[in-house]
Amino acid sequence: MSIKVIVFDLGNVIFKFDLMKFIKAYVQRIPDHKITDFNKLIATYSEFAYSYEKGNISSLDFYDILAKRTQYNGTYNEFVLHWNNIFEPIPETIELITELASSYKLAILSNTNELHFDYLKGRYPEVFVLFNDFFLSYKVHLRKPEDKIYQHLISHYNILPSGIFFTDDIEENIKAAKKIGINSYLFTKTYDLIKKLKEEKVLI
Repeated sequence: MSIKVIVFDLGNVIFKFDLMKFIKAYVQRIPDHKITDFNKLIATYSEFAYSYEKGNISSLDFYDILAKRTQYNGTYNEFVLHWNNIFEPIPETIELITELASSYKLAILSNTNELHFDYLKGRYPEVFVLFNDFFLSYKVHLRKPEDKIYQHLISHYNILPSGIFFTDDIEENIKAAKKIGINSYLFTKTYDLIKKLKEEKVLI
């Protein structure tokens, strides 16, 4: 079946991100901000990050829990500023998306959270207007690589999985999508993605 829908992951496919940039800023508002706090922060964050990405807790709750557990003394607005200041566009991918938008349905399938998505959509509206649909973990209460999030994608378009092309930078997510028949490709760089799309007879 020919490709009808092309689905992109968000982080490290359309936008690069560096979580350590957030951590380095955040830890400055922790008492003594010793290097050991980096490990503490990462461990504490990972405990409930999935719940936040699945929309099970609010952005304010996420901040409150993290601040209390790490003794962070910055304001919520300071936290949001540092939390969002980790992204850079990948121009080559955005150029590719721009070329594809006139001929294909485009979608984003991402494990993300409310603050990050709202920030990116507001900061780069010219990118997000190119997409038809958004399948966001915090909206659908599912995360990759859970089977149900891919089934949700397939059901939405009501086509065979082979009619969907999906690219993501995490191998586990690609394997899960392939398992249910989605045409999936592990993203490393845009040039290689373009080659793969051309092999799949996608018009670029």
